[in-house]
Amino acid sequence: MANLAVKVVDLEAACRWYSAAGASVTEPVVWENGRRADVTLGWLHLTLFTQAIYEDACALPSEGFLHPALFVDDLDAELARHEVLWGPRVVSGAFGTRRIAFIEAPGGIRLEFMEQLEEPT
Repeated sequence: MANLAVKVVDLEAACRWYSAAGASVTEPVVWENGRRADVTLGWLHLTLFTQAIYEDACALPSEGFLHPALFVDDLDAELARHEVLWGPRVVSGAFGTRRIAFIEAPGGIRLEFMEQLEEPT
């Protein structure tokens, strides 16, 4: 697993909260259709978003858990077994370059599958 994604209304306040809890928190950055920051608290990796990249594909609350992000070796093979909600699409950032897509899983949650194309520099 790469991380758990969480949508927050006030990114700066969330970053301060996690920092006060002892987490390592990156500076918020503009990314895709919103802003994001990465949080590491022990073995837990969270990515805080102000807006989900797939926001136009499904109804989402203003805050809360979005999805787990899972690495796969072959995104096309994984997606062949599922109905795709959003993607695939290539994205880049401090994490390198990845090809990503989202599916809806039972229980009303979404899963992100990620294939790492290039490592961070």
